Amino acid sequence: MASSETEWGRMQQLGLPRCVLRGALRHGIPMAIVVAVLIEVVSGGTFSRERVTSAEFLGRALLCLAVFSASGAISSFARWKAAESLFGKRVGKG
Repeated sequence: MASSETEWGRMQQLGLPRCVLRGALRHGIPMAIVVAVLIEVVSGGTFSRERVTSAEFLGRALLCLAVFSASGAISSFARWKAAESLFGKRVGKG
């Protein structure tokens, strides 16, 4: 949640759609990379260029990206609604 009114003001300037998209990407990309690599290392024990560029790894990475981006979007939307109820309705774009 926005910890101050100034942070809420910055969120409002972005607008709800951009705020949610930004949260989705900020959470989704790093988590997808880390989890996909961890799964690859745990399942195969080695980490080579051939395995990372395989269709199986890329499919797994895309699935991770979708899951973690969705959770980031949900989290950002919840933060927006919590800040909106705490500090007042939005006045910017969105």
